[in-house]
Amino acid sequence: MTILATDRLWDEAVVLEGDRQVLRVQSTRDGLLCLKNHWPIENGPAAVTAQSVCEQGLTSDDDPAFARRAFIEAAREAGFRVNTWMET
Repeated sequence: MTILATDRLWDEAVVLEGDRQVLRVQSTRDGLLCLKNHWPIENGPAAVTAQSVCEQGLTSDDDPAFARRAFIEAAREAGFRVNTWMET
């Protein structure tokens, strides 16, 4: 089984606004795919951490909120405008 065959939904989606794109991310798998395929900064410290946390979140019983928080930090590092109603 690959880790992308599983998913962990977040309590609330995160909407990222970039210069030319808007991304809606609602789960740990979405976050991991976004980091791997749509990220403007390779190897930023927060992005590396978020990718690791998302990968672990898909293979463990970790609370999906950990992956969500790490993803939001990576998004801020990358310069995305982060839209969410929940406190981060």
